[in-house]
Amino acid sequence: MHDISIWLLFVFVVGSYVQSITGFAFGLIVMSVAALFSLVPLEVAAFSVSVLSMVNAATSLYGGVWKQVNAKNFIVYFVASTPMIAVGVYLLNFFGSNALHWLQLLLGISIILACLMSLVKPKKDIKPSRPWVYFVFGGISGIFGGLFSTSGPPISYLMYRQPIALSVIRATLLSVFFLSCLLRIVIMGVGGQITESMLWVSLAGLPCVFIVAVLSKRYPPKISPQVIKRIAVVLLLLSGVSLSLKALL
Repeated sequence: MHDISIWLLFVFVVGSYVQSITGFAFGLIVMSVAALFSLVPLEVAAFSVSVLSMVNAATSLYGGVWKQVNAKNFIVYFVASTPMIAVGVYLLNFFGSNALHWLQLLLGISIILACLMSLVKPKKDIKPSRPWVYFVFGGISGIFGGLFSTSGPPISYLMYRQPIALSVIRATLLSVFFLSCLLRIVIMGVGGQITESMLWVSLAGLPCVFIVAVLSKRYPPKISPQVIKRIAVVLLLLSGVSLSLKALL
């Protein structure tokens, strides 16, 4: 009952490695490969991404990094994001039970859009964005976070446009990822949607993510992070296109 594919663990390792080097794509890699090759149901993959991403973010925030969070915009973001996370979780459960091909198509399109956004280097705005902009992006990120535990691309794009210190951007994004994942887990728990298989897959992934994160910091690759990011984006684009075609054909 608790058999876990060695390929899924390999995907955790690859996703964690890319995330550790570039700060990008753990959730997208796990979700795209799991869906494309049917390694686990999408709801199981999304839950494991939530747990593992939350642990990763908490580790990164440790030591006072969280104190640099842009609190005002962080609060506005979650006023919009929280209900949309719940909507996303509901949609995942609905489509997973009634229209899996539409869910796969939506995930494929989401991956393609996320990759295209990551290729566009945001230009710094002269003035900080107004609170309503964070509210709008919070709603969009919440939907993606609830559906696939991939809330990162929209809010990352917005944050990197802000004329503020990179340390503040990083702390705010890490806090967004942590709280988004925590809320998603709580919402699923309240709704009685957490299964044994979700817990086992998440537990199996923890040592993969932790060991790879430690080793990648101690033994950084000779290839530049930008090259690794480009490779990851190309592979993700291909998987997003393949997943969309799989859903349509």
